[in-house]
Amino acid sequence: MNYLLIKNGYVVKGSAIITEDILVGGTKILEMGVGLERPTSETPVIDASGKYIMPGAIDINRHFLDLVKESANTSELEKLNHAQIFNGTTTMIDTIEDCYQKNYIYNIYKAKEKSKNNLIDFSFHLTFSEIKKSSADAFDYSYVHEGVSTLLINVSLLQNENINVFDGIFKKASIHNLVIICDLNLRENCKSDIENISLSDPIILEHHFRLLSILIDLGIKYASPLLFLNVKFKEELELIQDGIERGGDFYSSLRLWFNLGNYSQINYNEHELLTGIASEYSLHPIFEDEVWTLVKNQKFLINPPLYNLTIEEEMQEELVYNRPDAYFYIRNYLSLLYTVGVTQKNISMLDLVDIVSSRPSKLMGLWPQKGLLSPGADGDIVIWNPTFNRNLYCSMPNSAHSSKQNVKLQGRVDFVFVKGKMVYNGETFYPRPSDGEFIFRTSKMY
Repeated sequence: MNYLLIKNGYVVKGSAIITEDILVGGTKILEMGVGLERPTSETPVIDASGKYIMPGAIDINRHFLDLVKESANTSELEKLNHAQIFNGTTTMIDTIEDCYQKNYIYNIYKAKEKSKNNLIDFSFHLTFSEIKKSSADAFDYSYVHEGVSTLLINVSLLQNENINVFDGIFKKASIHNLVIICDLNLRENCKSDIENISLSDPIILEHHFRLLSILIDLGIKYASPLLFLNVKFKEELELIQDGIERGGDFYSSLRLWFNLGNYSQINYNEHELLTGIASEYSLHPIFEDEVWTLVKNQKFLINPPLYNLTIEEEMQEELVYNRPDAYFYIRNYLSLLYTVGVTQKNISMLDLVDIVSSRPSKLMGLWPQKGLLSPGADGDIVIWNPTFNRNLYCSMPNSAHSSKQNVKLQGRVDFVFVKGKMVYNGETFYPRPSDGEFIFRTSKMY
């Protein structure tokens, strides 16, 4: 068995941060405590003094299957994996494509095949382009036999005729305590131009809130757990919170708006885009100050950032990790949360780990395999350097204006281990045959 010993770090676990050692054997954490010794003379030792040791982050909505073509070229998938690892992410979940003769069992098989070159662990949400009564049995089968324990519904794609088939799906989900994910993304069709947003037809907005109300009522009726993705507006949040007060087992993943770049090159389109949509339709955005208040509650998460498709990437063999590309926001997301969240005392380090790792693990049926540091858990470990100064800056728009106060990012990942294997040492990635594996998930653990 291969061993790894990490000593003297600030271990973030449960409700406390404790200075202790971690011994990893094979793919699992074997032991935690003070003064642990090497089991063999060949066991590598990493001194994590002055640094945090935390479980790997979990990205619950990352579209990596879109990056894998039918050809053998996996360069874009590798770039995404490197960005995730650089950010301290060790597990990601995508939505299975519903395009192979509408055979969901084959879809799962095909998705696994397309994902085999991932460097980090992965899993899937089930989805259907057309929801039918048979979808309930498909969801049940996928959970029991395939370990696909979540169903994702794109609210903006639902039609009126779909509604009457939801009863069976919600009933099946409630039996096993499975999470139905409701993506509230209003599908802006543009990158930064407010005039081209698909919300130009107010009927779309009316349809959006009517369907949201229907899903909330169904969740309450069947006691089915729901996770609402891409919650951007207070009007959406008020409906969800009202549903919680009526007994709903509901969770919300909030959009945190931010701008990122070099000091002189930060643009502020995020604030203009959001406020432009909101003012046109009398909606009220959820800004940074409210997000930090909400995420102290276990019912709330923060959406990982989208691909940055507004940037034209130059073709280069080597990535410069401060250079903007499609994965720029993903790569620097944890540094941003640490800087504006922890160092500015909006949340604690315990809160941060809970938000990016423990809560997603519990909701997605990965707990206690992932999302915590404990004997028996996977050796998905991140060593975080809290004092490292980055050459990047962020700006957070608030309720009053687009902030021109640029804050220098602080903190970075020094080491990342996936199931006990080092994949990054702060400077170098370690290419190897695929270490990422499909994770068979169970029901939520809240």
